[in-house]
Amino acid sequence: MKRRDFILAAPLVGNVRGANDRIVVGQIGLGARGNYEIDVCLRMPDVGIAAVCDVFEPVVDQAVKRIGGGVAGYTDFRRVLERKDIDAVFVSTPDHWHAIPTILACQSGKDVYCEKPLSHTVEEGRRMVAAARAHHRVVQTGSQQRSAPHYRKVVELIRGGYIGKVSAVDCWNMTNEAPDGIGNPPDGAPPTGLNWDMYLGPAPRVPYNPNRFVWNYRWFWDYSNGMLTDWGAHHLDIIHWAMGVDAPAAVYATGGKFVLKDNRETPDTLLAVWEYPGFTVSYTNHAVNARKIENRSYGIRFCGTLGTLVVDRSSYEVVPETAASAGLLMPDAVDRLLASLRGEQLPRARRSSEPLCAPLAETKISIDPSAQEAHVRDFLECIRSRRNPVADVEIGHRSATACLLGAIAYKVGRRIRWDGRSERILDDAQAERLLTKQYRAPWHLPSVG
Repeated sequence: MKRRDFILAAPLVGNVRGANDRIVVGQIGLGARGNYEIDVCLRMPDVGIAAVCDVFEPVVDQAVKRIGGGVAGYTDFRRVLERKDIDAVFVSTPDHWHAIPTILACQSGKDVYCEKPLSHTVEEGRRMVAAARAHHRVVQTGSQQRSAPHYRKVVELIRGGYIGKVSAVDCWNMTNEAPDGIGNPPDGAPPTGLNWDMYLGPAPRVPYNPNRFVWNYRWFWDYSNGMLTDWGAHHLDIIHWAMGVDAPAAVYATGGKFVLKDNRETPDTLLAVWEYPGFTVSYTNHAVNARKIENRSYGIRFCGTLGTLVVDRSSYEVVPETAASAGLLMPDAVDRLLASLRGEQLPRARRSSEPLCAPLAETKISIDPSAQEAHVRDFLECIRSRRNPVADVEIGHRSATACLLGAIAYKVGRRIRWDGRSERILDDAQAERLLTKQYRAPWHLPSVG
């Protein structure tokens, strides 16, 4: 791919739109997320959808028919980026196709809403950030939990010390696909209308297999990094936000494909542990055992000295520690020993159920989980104001990087140390090489300039 293949518009530096100006968008990728984003945009009178694109022609035709007049359909995203009438694009492709369209969209003067995880490799993510900054683009990561009011409240509680000092954070996803998982369909001819070579893009050339297409691409290393980046990017994003960090110091991951008999490559059982200054984070994924943690199939648990806070997309709950559980009212063990040697009656341990942090008005607060529309609205408002969005590309890159490092640690089978400032893996050449990947010709990771 050469730069002459693209029409590069001048950057819209400082372009501030009026509140009533119509924003024209293009949708790249028409899977579940892409169609959801179309639905959101159709509900917004100040947004016009001018183009839709996917490598599978039947879904393009379907989207054009659903949206109605005035929208063009394409099977090559480059045609969308050539259009000067389009202000912004949504990139809702598989992970391995996030970087190239996002960078080229920035070069063509378009703002971008890119689904999470932001990138397939750490190098891609950093290049995406650089492109956004060099071309003064608004790039929102599709981490819509950042736009949910109850997650914002959780962040305020954690940062405000409501549950005390947090020394450990746990997050998880639990399902049970045993024993067959996604099955073992044979390779074969792609469906009529699917450009399989374009779908693979920079990934290695392989025969068509139904499990490598649409939803199940997540379980193949060439296109994604399994549940660790698919859901882990959501979890780590909130954890980074609440704990005021953006990079771990080290990570270790272990697990394997222990039960499922399907053709996926990513593990069905995984435990990853990140080390941050002053606390640890663990992520557990069971695809073969749906036993819930904290009565939730997914979630985040912040463990503090004064209480525990658990949150998912439906609700959050604070469970205070008590003086008895914390052991604060127990007499000193040495005093008890000396009293025993003197033949004195041992002081009785005093226990109390008094909570160490003030209980909330309700111990469990249920929240409307929908935040996608607010997240898209934030993106649109930033197109007008030119401020950074709530899930700015740098934020998305840092959250994805933590997860990608977990995948690297799993692949090399050992703990790796990370320098977040230089974005280098320390003293491990094999792991360092996995920060990037080889692109299949003629595709390459575009330069920033």
